[in-house]
Amino acid sequence: MTIVKCNKGHPFSSEIHKNCPACLRGDPPVAHFNGSDYSPAHDDIRLTGQIARVFHCMKDSRWRTLDEIAGETGDPHASVSAQLRHLRKDRFGGHTVEKQPRGDRKRGLFEYRLISSGS
Repeated sequence: MTIVKCNKGHPFSSEIHKNCPACLRGDPPVAHFNGSDYSPAHDDIRLTGQIARVFHCMKDSRWRTLDEIAGETGDPHASVSAQLRHLRKDRFGGHTVEKQPRGDRKRGLFEYRLISSGS
């Protein structure tokens, strides 16, 4: 079986699929995490799942608070916030993530919207 990678870095069998199944689902590019505390053996599967869940939740471009995203994905608020920051980076798709206050700005509650780059 021949495994190839699409231009987003998703591996797939060119003998079974004409087009990349992950791209057809709308999955984001393959994540390449880094950082001083990052350990691929411990973190790669968890972080890849988190960014995919956040992306799939947000790809409809609806406004959501961190609490609403965390409720839909099951991921902690801090992780959701980190993944929204990652989705802005070129290596994670270079998407636009907009932020605005929800309600009275004095409350400090913000909502976020993802505009997919289509990459």
